[in-house]
Amino acid sequence: MIAANISPPALFRVIEQTRPTLLIDEADTFLSAKDELRGILNSGYTRKTAYVLRVFRGPASCRLGPSPIVRFSCWCPKVLAAIGRLPETLADRCIMLRMQRKTPGEQCERLRNLDANHLRRRCARFVLDHRADIASVHPTLPAGLNDRAADIWEPLLALADLAGGAWPEHARQAALALTTTATENSPQAALFLDLSLLFASAHSDRLFSRTVIEVLNHLEDRPWTEANRGRPITELWLAQQLRSYGVQPRTLRLGDVQAKGYLAEDLKPVFTRYLPRADVGTLPAQAG
Repeated sequence: MIAANISPPALFRVIEQTRPTLLIDEADTFLSAKDELRGILNSGYTRKTAYVLRVFRGPASCRLGPSPIVRFSCWCPKVLAAIGRLPETLADRCIMLRMQRKTPGEQCERLRNLDANHLRRRCARFVLDHRADIASVHPTLPAGLNDRAADIWEPLLALADLAGGAWPEHARQAALALTTTATENSPQAALFLDLSLLFASAHSDRLFSRTVIEVLNHLEDRPWTEANRGRPITELWLAQQLRSYGVQPRTLRLGDVQAKGYLAEDLKPVFTRYLPRADVGTLPAQAG
């Protein structure tokens, strides 16, 4: 079923009726300013939470009592292709694969020439042969994955364990590498990483807001600059980004100078919770 556009009601009705694998191209335009569509996709990454409730309104002759509530499933496999970054709440529920345009010297087979029937048959055969194991297996999850990433990767790791050979190790390496890459490309996580590196390089347990802003504004091509539409950030902008994580600027003294700034001890819990574990070693624990 191919469509150039789709409304939120049509989306969850199609999923309910056909249980498809949903392929969305140009998701950057498809999801622009469409909060309802993003909400449906966000909820659809686990079966238990993947439902949309709507009030059914039949013919006037049937409306003798309260209108019944109808539940539609929005759970199915989804693949989204987009230029730029997905909305943060959606990206957090995805396995991110970065694509890039091939160079003139690179050769690759055109996808339209791909005959995937034999792959479909092999996948179906694998599922039939291992049906009971797939339903009951509980794979060991890499310690470096956060809770949501672990939820996303668990089914794939289960399949890798059943496939055996080198697949279990390859799958876990991919899970860690792709999750770390996705986190580094997250605007909020990238901001936290840059702040942690700034404290570590300054060898101080406190920094004035103006110092932090000056350094950050000299960094180029950082994901968090998109959140400010590429404009130079300000002390107010930084305070707004950190406020929702329970961090607020304090009045600090460095030598004879007093100004607003941040303490490493206030930021460390945020770094510990939201930075990739591979980057935790850069935390300013030794500062001060």
